[in-house]
Amino acid sequence: MLVQLYGRGSTGRSTARRLINRLEGGEIYSDTLRDIFRRYHGVDVGAYTHGGCFVPHAFGPRTTIGRYSSVARTAFAATLDHPTQLKGMHGFFFNPNLGYTDHVREYSPLDIGSDVWLGHNSIISSSVARIGHGAVVGAGAVVFKDVPPYAVVVGNPGRVVRHRFDPETIAALLEERWWERDLEELRPRRASFTAPLTPMSETPD
Repeated sequence: MLVQLYGRGSTGRSTARRLINRLEGGEIYSDTLRDIFRRYHGVDVGAYTHGGCFVPHAFGPRTTIGRYSSVARTAFAATLDHPTQLKGMHGFFFNPNLGYTDHVREYSPLDIGSDVWLGHNSIISSSVARIGHGAVVGAGAVVFKDVPPYAVVVGNPGRVVRHRFDPETIAALLEERWWERDLEELRPRRASFTAPLTPMSETPD
């Protein structure tokens, strides 16, 4: 019922989200919130992922986010830019909702992996198609290129400053794909998640 109510318009949507969070134990666990954002915002959020991915319009349609990812409430992903190749860049010329054109511009697909951390005020531009599993996008970073798995990206423009682990550890984690397991399945192996792995030294700029 709450899903259908949400679809009727903006009035009461924030109230509906708060109620759903209360009933389902928060956005980390809520299947209803995931259904709402997939159906009405075009954003597909994986299990246990939480944060700014549940802020309406912070992530554009055709965005997919994996499992166990952490997204700052202020993170933003632009999957549609103003059309610099057209004579005019105003919304009149590419947004049919303004009643001037029938031309529809497609949103760019964005695939964000599992166990990703998007920091405070991080921005992902429409030129980015993929952020790999385990990657970190630091606070204030502006990302224009795809991010490899387990890379740490900072700055404007965003650049890879290091990887979280050495290549062998990264390969093992990508093969293990622990994020495909539910939380209860990981419980017997909790110790492996609380003991730090050896990080790789910083890579050259």
